[in-house]
This record gives sequence, C-alpha cells and structure tokens, in this order.
Amino acid sequence: MKRSIGKFALLFAVFCVCSKGNTSFAQTGFNKQRIGLSYEFPKTYKDWANGFLAGNGKMGIIVFGNPLDETVIFDDRKFYMAVIDSLRDRSFNQVSEADLKLIRDYCTNENWKAANDLANRVHGWKNGGEGSKHPGFEMKINIPESGHISNYSRVCDYRTGEIIVKWTDNRGKWERRSFVSRKDNVVVQYLKAPSGAKLNCTIQLTTDEGMHFPADMKFTNASNSGFLNLRVNYPVNTNGAGYEGVARVVVDGGKKSINGNILTVTNANAVTLLTKTEKYYSNCENQWNKRNIQNKLKSLSVNYNILLQGQKATHQAIFDRVKLDLNASAADRALSNEELLSRQKSSDKAVTALWERVFDAGRYNYLSSSSDVAPPDLLGIWTGDCKAGWNGYYFLDANLNLQIAGGNIGDMPEAMEGYFTMMERLKDGFKTNASKLLGTRGMLSGGNLSGLNGLIGALNYYFPYQYVTGEMGWLLYPFWEHYLITGDKVFLRRRLLPLLKDMGYFYEDFLVNKDKNGNFIFAGSISPESQPAGLKLSLVNNATFDIAGAKFCLSTLIKTCEILGMQQELSSEIAKWQAILDKLPPYLINDDGALKEWAWPGLNDDYAHRHSSHLITVWPLEEITAESSSELYKAAQTALNKKDEYDYQGAGHGIVHSALIAANLNNAKSVNSKILRLLKTDFYFTSLATAHYSNFKVFCTDVSNSMPAIMMEMLVNSNPKVIDLLPAVPESLTKGAVAGIKARNRVTVENMSWDLNKNTIECILRSDIDQQITLAQRRGIKSISAKAKVGPSSIGNTARVIEMKAGQPVKINLQVE
Repeated sequence: MKRSIGKFALLFAVFCVCSKGNTSFAQTGFNKQRIGLSYEFPKTYKDWANGFLAGNGKMGIIVFGNPLDETVIFDDRKFYMAVIDSLRDRSFNQVSEADLKLIRDYCTNENWKAANDLANRVHGWKNGGEGSKHPGFEMKINIPESGHISNYSRVCDYRTGEIIVKWTDNRGKWERRSFVSRKDNVVVQYLKAPSGAKLNCTIQLTTDEGMHFPADMKFTNASNSGFLNLRVNYPVNTNGAGYEGVARVVVDGGKKSINGNILTVTNANAVTLLTKTEKYYSNCENQWNKRNIQNKLKSLSVNYNILLQGQKATHQAIFDRVKLDLNASAADRALSNEELLSRQKSSDKAVTALWERVFDAGRYNYLSSSSDVAPPDLLGIWTGDCKAGWNGYYFLDANLNLQIAGGNIGDMPEAMEGYFTMMERLKDGFKTNASKLLGTRGMLSGGNLSGLNGLIGALNYYFPYQYVTGEMGWLLYPFWEHYLITGDKVFLRRRLLPLLKDMGYFYEDFLVNKDKNGNFIFAGSISPESQPAGLKLSLVNNATFDIAGAKFCLSTLIKTCEILGMQQELSSEIAKWQAILDKLPPYLINDDGALKEWAWPGLNDDYAHRHSSHLITVWPLEEITAESSSELYKAAQTALNKKDEYDYQGAGHGIVHSALIAANLNNAKSVNSKILRLLKTDFYFTSLATAHYSNFKVFCTDVSNSMPAIMMEMLVNSNPKVIDLLPAVPESLTKGAVAGIKARNRVTVENMSWDLNKNTIECILRSDIDQQITLAQRRGIKSISAKAKVGPSSIGNTARVIEMKAGQPVKINLQVE
C-alpha cells in the first residue's frame, strides 16, 4: 500500500511577553512559540539539507521526519577525513630574508609580476592535515504501516532544540522527539506509541550510498540488544584513526532482540535512544574496546523530561535572551516554512512572519553549531555528504567572521567561547606561518583550515595568501567587541592582550619600506580573493583590508595598555607601536568618489567581486562612521552603491557582508534588497538552513547564521559612545519590537518598540556603569522624554546625550521625523 501524507492546519497560540511595564510590547507581543514548521519531509536521501537540524556544537543531527521510515544523520565536530601518514601536517619553506626583501622591493617598485612569481616560487607549500568534512552514519527507524497517514507535521522548536514529528494512522496519534543535549552532550530520541497501542519497530545504524564515503573506509557492526554500535576505520596509513557511534536503547515494556545490525522492538510503550559519537586520532580499536561511550551512556538518566530540563537550563536559557517581533499575525506565524518562503517569492515587501522565523532559525543554528571549544565551520556542524563544499573547513577571511557576527551583540557568550578558544588554539600555527613565510614575529592567519591548528591553507599563484596580513585584525575584533560589551578586564588582560602584543611585534617586523611621504608601504598585500581590475595579479601594495587590520590591531593594543594601566610597564613598546600607527598609509578615494580597495595609485577597483574586504573599515571595525570622517563615510557609501550594481558573484557571504555594511551606512534600501534576495532566490532550504549560492547550490550555513546579525544591526547599531536606533530598518517594517541586544558600550537594550506610522520609538536601556551615552535616530528627533538627564549632542538634532546610572533602567520615548 502506498504511504500518503495528509496535510492539516495547526493552530498556534500567540503569547505576549510584557517587559518592565512597557505597554507597547504588550500590544506587539513576542511570539513565545518560536518554531520552524513543515508539513513535508525529504523524500530522498539527496534532499538531506531539507531535514531539520539539531546540535550542541560538538554533535549534530539531521532529522528527515519520515513518519514510518525515519532517517537521522549523525555528525560530529571532529568528523574530518583522517590525516594520511605521509601528509601529517601542512608544510612550507622557511623563506629567506633575501627573498622576502626582494619581494618587498619588487612591490615597492610596482614590478608586480616579478613579486608574484617569486612569492609563489619560494613558499614551497604542501598540503597535509585533515581532509574533507564527512557525516558519521545514519540511524534508520522503521515502523510497520497501518492505514492512511494524516495530520502530519514536523516542528523544530528553536527554544528547546527539540525536533518533533507527529502523525496519525489507524493506531492513533504518534509523536517522535529528538534533541542534542547541550548539558549532557548526548543525542536524545524518544518515540512513544499511541494511547492504547503498542510500538513495534526496527532500529539500525548504517550508511547511505549518497554519503559518498571512500571505498577503503571500513564499517563494522558491534551492536547488541542494549547498544547499537557502528565502528569505522579510516583508510590505511592514517595511524589507526577511526570513529564510532553508540546508541543505548531503552524500552518501556515490550522486548528487544538483535539480528546483525538491526535491533527489533516488539510491543513496547515507548523507546528512548541515547547516542554519542567520538573520533579517535590513533589506535581506534583500543579505544573501542574500552567501551567508554557505553559506560558514559549508562550513567545518564533515561527519563526524557529530566534530560529536557537540562537542555532548557542551557540551550533555551541562551536562546531566549534576545527576541524579535515584527508584528506578524498569529495566522501567518502558524504557516509552514514552505508557505512563508513561497509568499515571500511573490512579494517585494517583508513577509514579517518569515523574517521573524529566519531570525530565530539563524540564532538557533548558530547556537546549535557552537560549543565551548569550537565555532561553526562552513557547514555549521552538519553534512549528509563527504563531498562537502570547500571541504567544510573554516574560512577565516569572511565566512567564519560572518557566522559569529551575532554572537556578542546577541548575548551568546557561551557560543562565542568556542570562537575565542579556537583562535587561541590556532595561535601556534599562526606564529609558524609568520615566522617561516614572512620572517616576522607575531601571527599570520591560516586562510582555511579544519580547526586543529593554524597552519596556513592552500597557497597558489592566484592566492598567495601569506600576504593577507589584515585578516588577524578581523579575527581579533570579536575579542575586543566582547570587552566593549562586558567591560571584562580579566578577559582583556589574559586573553586579548597577548594576541594584540603578538600583532604589535608582527608589524614591527613586517613594515619596512616607506613611500615618498614617509608612510609605510604594505609591500606585499592582498585584498582577499580579489585582484585589481585588469591586472590579473593578486600580490600588490596597500590593500585597504590590510591597512585596516593593522590600524585596528595597533590602536586597540595601545588602548588596551591604557585601560589596564600598563603605560609605564610597556612604555618603550607603546612608543614603537604608536610610531608605526602614525605612519600607516592613508585610505584613498577613487575617481568615482568610492573608497579604494587598494590605497595605491593605478590599482583600480573591481566592483563586481563577491568580497567587500575594504569595507571592514565600516563593519565590523567601525573605523569609518558618519561622525569620524564625513568624507570617508561618503566614499564608503559610494563604494557600496557601486558594488550593489553587481550581484556579488552570487555568493551568500558576499551578500551578507554587504548587508552588514549597508546597515552601518544607514542604507535601509540596500539592507532590504539583500535580505529579500536571500529569501526569494532559494538560498533557504525548507529546514531554514542555507546554501552558499541561490537555487540551493552547496550547503553552507553562512547566510543562516549571519542573518540575525544583519537584523540586529539594522535595528540597533552601537559603538563605545553611541547607540543608533533603527539605523537601517526597511520601509515595510513599520512596527515591531526587539529585546536583549547588547550594545558595544556596556548598555543592554532591554526592549525597544517602534511604530513608524506614528513616528514613535520607545525603549528601555540599562547600563552596567555610570556613563553618558549618545542616543541617535537618523531621521531626526522631534521630541524625547526619559527618566534620566537628557542633553544636546554635538551630532545635531538626530541625537541626544543620556545620563545613565549603573544598573538603573532608563525608559525613553522618542517622537521622530
């Protein structure tokens, strides 16, 4: 009999969360039931990206949601193809000082071809280390058919991390639940029989040909009736590396029996599955035989509700800190992901229920792919295929930076800890890169890598990545942002200062040649993955990206020393760093009036390129603002407008970065067009995970994980002295509310609501310290009332200065132009 799925309508209650007595929040209301919803499921394995995702940053699952023939893919942060013995690590030459000097001189004299030829000839880079990201295995759960299936739905509860599959057949109403526990580091699955019925099913750990595992990987079943166990050997000559998945199977009533790798459950009331995965980098057989995973699983409770309480105390507590409401109707919020995406395709205005949902999905996906030891990679943590795009690595020139963009301002320090920890783990490799490839102290970033060490990624003629020196500035900025938000001087001293000092030493050694004006030349400089128009060479001088990275590192290093009272202790070093900072080359403006991507005469911009690396000066570094330099701010606006005439080569990360830049340039029209493009042109799967390109091409979580940052920045922008309300809100978002955003000045936007039909904004701000904060609204402020002292601002009528006291919430009402 053919299995058919009946579609039905679900009704969801909409709850209001009223904060601090703010009546406008009660009127708007936060939807307490923040979920992803679908009435469909992937029909074939190749559609795995439409499965719902869950994870804790260490393990991940992809749940298809087929009621009777369920497929669940298991992933693990460590699941990269094992290192081949002959290629233990990436390697490269110690480049001689004579060659380094010659490259500098070639660049200084604009002998670009000779510089590129020599730089490519002498590095001697050889590949090594871990290979591509891969899935672990799949779990298949099969239930015998009993009549027509109706009332089907699958839900991803972003607050709890639960994936819930429901359906009805002749036996009654079924429900299957799954989540990946952040507290207990275990995958929890629970399947209950309908009331008055019994559960009969088979469960197995296996693989699918669509996973594309190499033929010489070995899969061994070691299951028994208590534990399903799949053991996997990587190919030979990998130092005995392997991994395993172990699932503890606990039945309520009924019986279990095992035949090969298939476990059969008969006449049970319910089944609970607790699963862990682990990779072993050597001697995997010895590790398997210790049965450590089985022993850990035995120590855990098998009560689903107890385990869920641990998840709520961790995952949900983090997720709930920031909320967004765009005034969507209850009826629209009850629509499925597919229906909302379809509606957006036919509308040029925001489908507000969809915008709310992708905001929540992005926060959920980011949190679910982050742990205390690692941030999301290109795939978050999920894949169903060994043929992962760009090996599923971390790419450090934009992708990772964008995925974590909402972590600090979105109040997820637990997730950001993985980023900070990984950067510290990569430090030794970064130092090796700098020492061997550029002959300097300090750090040189790794380009792309699997996260084990910082040794630099693929060097080639098009991509002489050893000269992308500005990347370290972007990578260290989130540390500084964390300090701006928290004021944590212990973090500043112990974690950021050592890294910044390394960069001070780097620039002491790297910057040697000077121009006719006495400014240093970045003689050997690259704007990531880009080339000056018409030149067809990458290695040139003075990429704005590299200058900006140096300015950030040196200026922040000096500020940090001042904050920590180390001026006397490090006086001689500070004098050196300040002298370098004072002689960095200025940014240039081209004949179009746009900020130049290379601050060197004769190097012309390629507006069509996917990267906007020179505009890190706007976001995230916020060096160029309307107040810091009106000339450069206008030039940055022009640069964005010129790039917006093209399509960013269709790359999701290019669209995302430019949207963040647009938000910081107060360009609501550009922000709106970019979000709409991402939602209308099939970047989003029905799971609300995303692709790298439109039309669902190449699974990649850049877009999904970055979307919350875009929306937060368009609603609340901040720097150490200013909070800018609604700097780039799209025209169609006339009414809404947001709560919990962290400003980069130790202020929390406890809530903010707006009604632009009435030209009103209400907010409650709370500062950790006594301070004066400039509150800006770029439309112009007609009137303002606040339970605090309010004064004029040097910015003009678009801003006011608010006197804030530590710990005291300040309610502010604005009437805007």
